[in-house]
Amino acid sequence: MKIAHIVRRFTFSEWGGTESVVWNIALQQKSQGLTPEILCTAALDSIGCEIVNGITIRRFPYVYPYFPMPEKDRTALDKKGGNPFSPELLRYLKHGNFDIFHLHAGGRIANYSIRLGKKLNIPCIMSLHGGSCAIPKKEMELMLKPLKHKFSYGGIIDRLFQAHHVPESQADLLLALSREEAQKLRERYPEKKIELFPNGILHRELPEEGDFRKQYKIPEDQKVILCISRIDYQKNQKILLKILPEYPDTHLLLIGPVTADWYHNEILETAEKLGVNNRLTIIPGLPPDSITLLQALKTASCFILPSRHEPFGIAALEALDAELPLIASNVGGLRDFLIDGKNALLFEDNDTADLLEAYQKAEVQRESLIAGGKMTAQEYNWKRISEKLTDIYRELVG
Repeated sequence: MKIAHIVRRFTFSEWGGTESVVWNIALQQKSQGLTPEILCTAALDSIGCEIVNGITIRRFPYVYPYFPMPEKDRTALDKKGGNPFSPELLRYLKHGNFDIFHLHAGGRIANYSIRLGKKLNIPCIMSLHGGSCAIPKKEMELMLKPLKHKFSYGGIIDRLFQAHHVPESQADLLLALSREEAQKLRERYPEKKIELFPNGILHRELPEEGDFRKQYKIPEDQKVILCISRIDYQKNQKILLKILPEYPDTHLLLIGPVTADWYHNEILETAEKLGVNNRLTIIPGLPPDSITLLQALKTASCFILPSRHEPFGIAALEALDAELPLIASNVGGLRDFLIDGKNALLFEDNDTADLLEAYQKAEVQRESLIAGGKMTAQEYNWKRISEKLTDIYRELVG
């Protein structure tokens, strides 16, 4: 069985949740004897084909159908919220002899791919990684800000390709990351086949801390709060700075690609105003197999994920697997596998007082949180989850 995993972008230098899911599913499918390929635009990467760990990755030219499109706006859309058009990707898809189109993107890429799949009688599955039913209005406005005051010619392209539907309404099957999202999708598309399909992780043994503290100038006597996620307003890392004035022995470590430069600057400015900039370290993104990333998990005293909304939250699972006490906001898909006081401490969205209370409890409940978290992490194994996905494919292909 040959599978096209169709993604808006896929780059090892700007790794995020969607990339992690697509990559781990592809690796598991290869081990099952299937033939997965990853097809995407060249956003944040180079046009061409590469083979990594036996997986073929093809990146195609693309455009955003707006005028003018200066480089800074194009880059902002590449990082988050872009709705590109890629004729070459579609041409390859048409002649690639695939058995399944598995979409990990929305917008034009999804719409045109689904339309092509219907013409070729190829089943189309759509994974909703971005939590399309749960993105707050304000965040959507921020994502689309680079498109303000621009002339759009995308409608002309959509009419030419006769692809102007909402892609979720056209796919043969929708995969929802959380119970909340699955329920909203069932209300919106009552006739559509919808499956709850969570993400997973692979267990990783952590190396010794080594010279990590020395490399990033983190004093030996300071506890480290770690947050691994995109530096982005959705992830709400700025609230974590408010812990530092209350705990002078604590250092905040943020790791992740910067998807919103203005928000990154806000974090730096807030740290300076609070007088804690000497206890803040930001590492703007590391490859998924980076030894430095694993050393950071080994160095940390606890992990906090303060997202304003979260479709699933792979970073939370990875923290549990690394045997770190976890504190997370009580939102979205996190509520599907985190139980307050059992495997994590949950605080109400953007509530500083609640966050501080949870941080105070974390040290007291450290051992029980680690034990509960370890059991949860073992339940979300990519091997088992990917086998379920293969069963879904086979049922669709018939």
